[in-house]
Parts: sequence; structure tokens; C-alpha cells
Amino acid sequence: MAQKKKNQAGIAVAVWILLAIVLFIIFLVMQDDIMRTLKDTGFFTHTVGSEPEFVANYEVPESTTPNSDSVIQIEIQEPIPVQNEEENVTQLSPIVPVSEKEPVTENTPVTSSPKEEQETADVTPPKISLKLFFVIIDGNGTISRVEAQRSVDKTNSPLTTAITTLLAGPNLAEREKDYMSLIPEGSRLLSASVKNKIATLNFSEEFEFNPYGVEGYIGQLMQIVYTATSFSTVESVQFLVEGVRKDYIGSEGVWIGSPLSPASFK
Repeated sequence: MAQKKKNQAGIAVAVWILLAIVLFIIFLVMQDDIMRTLKDTGFFTHTVGSEPEFVANYEVPESTTPNSDSVIQIEIQEPIPVQNEEENVTQLSPIVPVSEKEPVTENTPVTSSPKEEQETADVTPPKISLKLFFVIIDGNGTISRVEAQRSVDKTNSPLTTAITTLLAGPNLAEREKDYMSLIPEGSRLLSASVKNKIATLNFSEEFEFNPYGVEGYIGQLMQIVYTATSFSTVESVQFLVEGVRKDYIGSEGVWIGSPLSPASFK
């Protein structure tokens, strides 16, 4: 019986020791919380009247709970909307084989530079001076021969140019000087040639009808002969009418059957 009580007492002591160890461990683990609670509630001050020195001197570590200042602010961005893939698709032109492409042609207008245009504008055709012969009729009806100078564009047939210009009659400045022509209006030069210093001039049929009579025929022939012989290559003129060589011209019968020179009108 005594032995049984002794065993029970040993077990009880072991239990209290174990409980003390557990409480000690809990105290160590919860030491900070327990000491904080004792200081905050003033447990010993209310129960025994004063706070033990170990409690008063115990420094409770700062709470490890993060305050608002140490909280890391995480900004949650709104999700970026994903565009429809079809909207971002670049439309590409179909690839055409080289052989199927149409040839490319460039129609670049050729323009001249201002300098070239100026040079073209500055270039004038060469001129030649012609001696044309007209007549003046004074108050007494006397016919006098007068010479007029004309500047015309140079050609390869100066004799033809001179006779054609003469057939056109005097210009305004010449008419103001009372120059006139006795060559029948409408007369045309059909052909002209020079051989052995004889100019053969072929006129249209209008040339043989002069309204001024004999003096008119002599005047028209004189105008032609003096204009033609102003060229050094011509000394006389053989007249033809519509390609035919005639002896006389007009109803009055003015001789044209042989070449006429300026000496024929002295």
C-alpha cells in the first residue's frame, strides 16, 4: 500500500514538472506578448501596488506588424486591351510576276532651259538688202524711175525674192513718197533662171494687159529689168508669158522678142 502511494506521488511530481516545463516554454515563446500585456494593463500595480523591476525594465520590441508607412503600394494597372488582329493586318497588294507587269513608259516632256530659249530668241535669220525699182508720175504725166531699198530674209533664190517682192508693190512708207508700180495687178512670176548673165523670167498672162497703154508697158518692163540687173550675175532679161516667148507685148506692140537691158530704156 505504501509503495502504491509512493508511485502515485512520483507521477504527480512528474506531471507538475512537465507542466512547469510547458509553461516555461510557453512563457519563452509568448514572452514579448506577456510582458507587453503586463505593462499595458498594469497588472502588478493593481494587484500588489507596484510593478516589479524586471517588468518595468523590460523593453518590448517594436511590433513586427508592418504599419501603413512600410506597406508596399502595389499599383494594379488596368489590362491593356488587345486589339483585334484583323485591325492590325496590313493589306498587301498581290504580287504580280514580272512577266505579267505592263511595261512602264515615261513621257517626260523635253523643255528647253531659259538660257536656250533666250539664245533662240536672240538668233534672227540673216537679211539681205534688195534694190527695187518703182516709178513716180509728176503733174505733167512724166514717168520717172525711182529706187527703193528693202531688207528681207536671205534665201537661196535672191532674184526670185526680189521680183516677187517687186510684184507686191510699194509698201506704206514708199506709197507716202508717191512711189507706184506700173506692173499689172495680179501678175505672178511662174519661173526664173539665169544663164550667161541672161535672166529668163516667165510671167502669168496678167502681165501682158496694162491699163496705162504704151507708157504703162514700157514702165513695167523697165521696173523688172532694172530690179533684175541690180544683181551682178544678170545683165539682161528675156521675158516669157505663160512659158511662151513672144515678140511683142500688148496691142500697141512693145518689143520683148529679145533680152532687154537697162540700155533699152535710155
